[in-house]
Amino acid sequence: MAAGATAALAFLSRESRTRAGGVGGLRAPAPVTMDSFFFGCELSGHTRSFTFKVEEEDDAEHVLALTMLCLTEGAKDECNVVEVVARNHHHQEIAVPVANLKLSCQPMLSLDDFQLQPPVTFRLKSGSGPVRITGRHQIGKAHCAKAGVGGLRGTRAGQEGPGGGPALGRELASLFRAGRESQGVSQQVTVQSSPNFTQHVREQSLVTDQLSRRLIRTYQLYSRTSGKHVQVLANKRINAMAEDGDPFAKLIVETDTFGSRVRVRGAETGLYICMNKKGKLIAKSNGKGKDCVFTEIVLENNYTALQNAKYEGWYMAFTRKGRPRKGSKTRQHQREVHFMKRLPRGHHTTEQSLRFEFLNYPPFTRSLRGSQRTWAPEPR
Repeated sequence: MAAGATAALAFLSRESRTRAGGVGGLRAPAPVTMDSFFFGCELSGHTRSFTFKVEEEDDAEHVLALTMLCLTEGAKDECNVVEVVARNHHHQEIAVPVANLKLSCQPMLSLDDFQLQPPVTFRLKSGSGPVRITGRHQIGKAHCAKAGVGGLRGTRAGQEGPGGGPALGRELASLFRAGRESQGVSQQVTVQSSPNFTQHVREQSLVTDQLSRRLIRTYQLYSRTSGKHVQVLANKRINAMAEDGDPFAKLIVETDTFGSRVRVRGAETGLYICMNKKGKLIAKSNGKGKDCVFTEIVLENNYTALQNAKYEGWYMAFTRKGRPRKGSKTRQHQREVHFMKRLPRGHHTTEQSLRFEFLNYPPFTRSLRGSQRTWAPEPR
């Protein structure tokens, strides 16, 4: 589909440049200085189409230069197909797909100022979006005073543009054929990573980071309610009844991706703490699933809450007797979900101190003259 869309865009761009000069480009268009205005529309499950058109009596030259199609906040990880729709000389709709966006692999498509002439309709064929379409509305400078910004008018689904669509319809028909028949066309449409770092973090938080180096920490989780530590037993049971220094209470915490997401496993058993669809804490030998990922949330009272990444709003929790509590019955303000990180008994911060080397220099003393400095050995 990528090669077909590329060929389609290349064909339509070439035809749009020659259309003003007559059939087949027999007469080259005269150079016209254009004034640009920002254009943008959004397609979603509520607004599945948008029509870009100008007034019928407007004789100015209008060009829509598309720059980018991208998924915005709230988009799901599904295929979102965007079509360009127009009518041919038989008043039949011709629809050509130009983009297939997916949050996990292709959230954005750059069109490099791809030019179209109105009227043209953008339609969200599949998916729920929201998909943002941005570009520039260019108007011939010689006719700017006559046309003005008011020459642009957008309509929603169910409204048709004015006449004058046969030329664009013929282009779209040829565009559709070119998209199906073309093979091996050079890639002109490029996929770019999001320049918005906040959006990048949000998108990367949905999947496991397979490239970055894992940060591994070892500590105990002290339960605020039971007064003891979380432990993972060999029989795959999880509770908060371990004493300080118990080997089953020693936990290994591995980073998963952005957003303080971690995986917790017992150091003695190697089993991961996970949560099933009923909200029950279970132990698994394979912790690659999203149900084994927890988000560390530091609360205002300096306790830490662990929210499951798959079931948002469900937390790791234990009762006063140390028994696990269902995640569906937990809230962030409850004492049962509050934990404190503690180093195991006898486990000092020697590993961190070995990273640095401290040198003991002997203190220096001044000579009697005061102009020279001499080093004196440290008294023992």
